[in-house]
Amino acid sequence: MPLPCIGLLWMPLVAPLSASVTDPSATPLAEPLVAPTLAVAAAQDVLYGPAAGEYLLGFAANYRYAKASAPASNADETEVFTGRGTVGLFFTREHEAGFELAPSYIGTELGGSNFDLYAGGYYNYNLWTSPQANFYAGPQIGFLYTDPSGSDSSTDFSWGAHIGLRYWIDPSVSLSVEPRLSFTSLDDSRGGDETVFDLSFGITFKL
Repeated sequence: MPLPCIGLLWMPLVAPLSASVTDPSATPLAEPLVAPTLAVAAAQDVLYGPAAGEYLLGFAANYRYAKASAPASNADETEVFTGRGTVGLFFTREHEAGFELAPSYIGTELGGSNFDLYAGGYYNYNLWTSPQANFYAGPQIGFLYTDPSGSDSSTDFSWGAHIGLRYWIDPSVSLSVEPRLSFTSLDDSRGGDETVFDLSFGITFKL
């Protein structure tokens, strides 16, 4: 076969190969799967909850049962729903301290009513069991102002302890449940020493 004919037959075989090398629109070779790996790493770097130096604002609704040791006309067994607001500072991811305010209006079994306002400080040690969940526990200490109907108001020392669980539904928002036990020293005319159990359900926001 003459050489020009051989050249004509060879060109259709070489042309597609050269086009794939020189044409930018040609299908590229498979690239390494880097993007998904980086996305997974970025997701793992998301920090749920406060870091050191950040604040936490909380609101909770409480169920409370209280029983006085020396029942009086306006101090006996009570059940009440109340609220509580907190502001806490995280010194580290584990150590938290803050201030809380809890007003309540209480109707008693024997009649009458009380307006209570608790104000005090608290400390929490936070145990992170997963990136989105942490247990916390610690003491609280403060003062309870009471203004019962038909009696003089007073301010009394109150203290106790609590434990709770926060689940972070978002890096800045968590839902919480917290049982706590409080003790308040009252005189006998207002029921004597009071023991209070609270079970609160709340929501917190990282500031």
